[in-house]
Amino acid sequence: MTASEESYYLGFDLSTQQLKCLAINGSLKIVHAETVDFDRDFPQYKTKKGVYISGDVVECPVGMWVEAIDLIFEKFTRSSFDLSKVKAISGSCQQHGSVYWSSAAEGLLSSLDSAKGSLFDQLVPGAFSRETAPNWQDHSTGKQCKEFEEAVGGPQSLAKLTGSRAHFRFTGSQILKIAEEEPEVYQKTEAISLVSSFVASVLSGSLTALEEADACGMNLYDVAQRQFDDKLLGLIDQNKTNIEKKLLAPCTKCDEPVRLSSISSYFVAKYGFDATCSIFPFTGDNLATICSLPLKENDVLVSLGTSTTILLVTDQYHPSADYHLFIHPTIPKSYMGMICYCNGSLAREEIRNQLNGEGETGDWTRFNEAVSDDNLANEDEIGVYFPLGEIVPSVDATYKRAKFDVKSGEIKTFVDSYANLRHDAKNIVESQALSCRVRISPLLSSTVSSLNNKNKGVKVKFDYDTFPLNEYLTKRPRKAFFVGGASKNNAIVKKFAQVLGATEGNYRLETPNSCALGGCYKALWSDLFYSKQTQLRYDQFLDHKFPWHDLEYVCDSDDKAWQAYNNKIVPLSRLEASL
Repeated sequence: MTASEESYYLGFDLSTQQLKCLAINGSLKIVHAETVDFDRDFPQYKTKKGVYISGDVVECPVGMWVEAIDLIFEKFTRSSFDLSKVKAISGSCQQHGSVYWSSAAEGLLSSLDSAKGSLFDQLVPGAFSRETAPNWQDHSTGKQCKEFEEAVGGPQSLAKLTGSRAHFRFTGSQILKIAEEEPEVYQKTEAISLVSSFVASVLSGSLTALEEADACGMNLYDVAQRQFDDKLLGLIDQNKTNIEKKLLAPCTKCDEPVRLSSISSYFVAKYGFDATCSIFPFTGDNLATICSLPLKENDVLVSLGTSTTILLVTDQYHPSADYHLFIHPTIPKSYMGMICYCNGSLAREEIRNQLNGEGETGDWTRFNEAVSDDNLANEDEIGVYFPLGEIVPSVDATYKRAKFDVKSGEIKTFVDSYANLRHDAKNIVESQALSCRVRISPLLSSTVSSLNNKNKGVKVKFDYDTFPLNEYLTKRPRKAFFVGGASKNNAIVKKFAQVLGATEGNYRLETPNSCALGGCYKALWSDLFYSKQTQLRYDQFLDHKFPWHDLEYVCDSDDKAWQAYNNKIVPLSRLEASL
């Protein structure tokens, strides 16, 4: 059967506070949605916003997730949705969480029977060696993070190997902590899943391997070699075979769709699924987000929220301790770059409030007028505005303003303030956008001609990179997509568009269901590709099918404006070096 209005594809999103599931048809239209809210629907677990918090330890009850899978399908059937028409299922889950299976797990999964009771009755507690799963908000693995970085020569070396420096939430340090502090649990653990492969395992009725894109969030996976790293595995367990067995190695590769299995007979009997319904690998939430849009290589997604997050698709493996690189979940020989900034909307709001004075603190009119004012002369000004300690660059909270020589780019003097607060409004948006521009440059493969050769020999340093200035003058993204609360602000978005200089336009959209939608699209494409009904790569397929009319086209990039910001790259580098 070819994809049609009568065939459906499900996409899961198991986040911290909810399990959401969307259904789309073959035209990518959402036809149904259901949500399970953990605190509301399962008060017996006594979670707060989906988790248990005890000091730095943040965990989730696995039994609650098991019950949620049953409940989400019950909600579908109560709504008279015909699950027999579902052809394939994929989805996303919160990244970095881990689930610990007992030696009884495989037998219990394979013998699931709707006549024997619910999923909870049959899997909990026998299938799990640990009742809770570490959550991405956990901050209890400082000791283990240090061990990981020291084992390979420091944070940049670990990033070069695994795509990221050590982070509290990453799964490798979480597993190491359990092996060190709960050796009896580690000993009884037969297999370890990421949250993504946990859900896929329940739906398949069999333990499934980790999906390698999500496995890049573990600090265990050698991204370039596409296999677990022996030295890092040895930190957890000197018996390499033992830990590899627990991790169900090797990972499921992302070069083309891998059909894990048909859906478990439990779901066929209980909810009316067709026995041939396919389960395809789940991935992490950020990875699913880039699958919800027709992003190709050199495209960038800018999330303008309380913090600022940049996601981009790249064929360049250029890791840094200040950002993340993951194998792309659907496009061969490609990666997802992820750059996170603490200071986003809150930093801009402080300037807005100061500009407004007492009273109209929530009004953006004065701020936006300053940002858009081409006659406001700030060509020789550069500043950083960090009310919170920043991730990129990694510095404590600070404010610093400078005046620089426009010809050389060198800092002339640091100042306590500019002529007025309107300068700060314009400078904060420009500096935030410029920081994004220089950080994505090493990850972009597209080039444009450099119009200025006077910079020959000039080098600039950002984070762990020192490059000739011309490197930053010849790299531009293809398309830029803006999401998040501040994406509704035209002045801010258009200034970002000027600075980033996307060559094929700037788009704005709302993404309330991006993770689940990415799962839906992945399920549809995987099913068609696996059944040889399409030979298109994922990005080509989605570009062809995507409802582009749902996106708002903001503007073309202004080449002259983009080039004008070339003069601020050296000053930003010099300013950051002084922090």
